[in-house]
Amino acid sequence: MPPPTGLRARKRQSVRDTITTVAGQLFQQDGYEAVTMERVAQAADVARGTLYNHFPTKDHVLAAWVHQELARDLGSLPLAGLASQEFAAGAAQLLGLSARWCAAHRDLLPAYLRFCFLDMQSPEAAHGGDGLLALYARMIGNSQASGGIRADLPAPYLATMFHHLYLGALMRWLADPALSLDTEFSCALDVFLQGCAARSAAKGDGS
Repeated sequence: MPPPTGLRARKRQSVRDTITTVAGQLFQQDGYEAVTMERVAQAADVARGTLYNHFPTKDHVLAAWVHQELARDLGSLPLAGLASQEFAAGAAQLLGLSARWCAAHRDLLPAYLRFCFLDMQSPEAAHGGDGLLALYARMIGNSQASGGIRADLPAPYLATMFHHLYLGALMRWLADPALSLDTEFSCALDVFLQGCAARSAAKGDGS
């Protein structure tokens, strides 16, 4: 999401960021289910009305924190370099980062995914993946230009399709602790690359 403009908007964003950060600390310390909205308000030193004005439910707070963390982790990556890479290589790096993050926050992911699927029109759900999807689309566009990925479908559309495969792999891993998330992500990437291979390349492989 673009940074807010104007003093009032910046102040509102500052309060929102504080609530999000404090709530995330509580979620990690005591577990998502044990933390109440009242406790979040108290720890963030805001009135309950202020908290609910920013976040209607605890799920909304969790989603905002997850996206805040993902944005921070993305900021530590050489995004300019990734954006110039082909999709297979760049996505593999992003999936490795995601696997490590998800393993460290496994207990919070079911509630987060539930929120995303049940409230897809909310700002938190709608904007949370924008940065990653845009980066996926850039890398897919690079591969389309080089002839590695089919160009008859728009890169943003294919980026969304890959994101759905990513979520499917994540849900499989959450349902079965014996699975390796790295392996599940690798399989999702392979399925995407094979299904989206440029037509000429796909025909050549099959001959």
